[in-house]
Amino acid sequence: MTVERIRDAVIAGGRAEAAEIAARAQAEHDRRMEDARRSIEEEFRRRFEDARQHAEQESVRAVLHRRAEHNMMLLEKRNAILDDLFRKAAARVAAMPDDEYLRLVGRWMAQVPADAAGEVLCAQRDAGRLAPLVRALNASRKPGAQLCLTPAERPQVGGVIFRAEKFEVDLSLDSKLVALREELAPRIADMVFPPDVSV
Repeated sequence: MTVERIRDAVIAGGRAEAAEIAARAQAEHDRRMEDARRSIEEEFRRRFEDARQHAEQESVRAVLHRRAEHNMMLLEKRNAILDDLFRKAAARVAAMPDDEYLRLVGRWMAQVPADAAGEVLCAQRDAGRLAPLVRALNASRKPGAQLCLTPAERPQVGGVIFRAEKFEVDLSLDSKLVALREELAPRIADMVFPPDVSV
């Protein structure tokens, strides 16, 4: 074998080995690039999904917040209307002619024990018109069970509060309206406000 042939064989072998090394390096490079591409795509999909879920959650939160605000506003309006209805009802009772008002308060005063003495508290403006009722009641009560009409800060709307030494009986229009509002508010709300008034 001549030197040229040996050299050509060595060069050819070197080229084949270089080509094989280059092919392996290219395959490794391609594999790494494919892995990187997959990793980037997966990371993008994960981040996109996270962002989509976050946006959906924020959107749901915003809608729920708006709905809660709207429902609170509706509730406030409903309560304001109910308050106004009861305020007008209280004003109508308080503005009754004296004889009707005395009959009404007289019926309430029937709950006062006949043998108990005490104060009959009333609003300042009612003292004059309730005086005949208290005089009439005292005429039928024993000397130790007399009533004393006392203008006071409460009740404010109307009616009376009977205060004895050891107990008190609230016969005020104030407390009756509070109790009536609690009892009737749901029914009145159902009548006045349609069930579909909501978000």
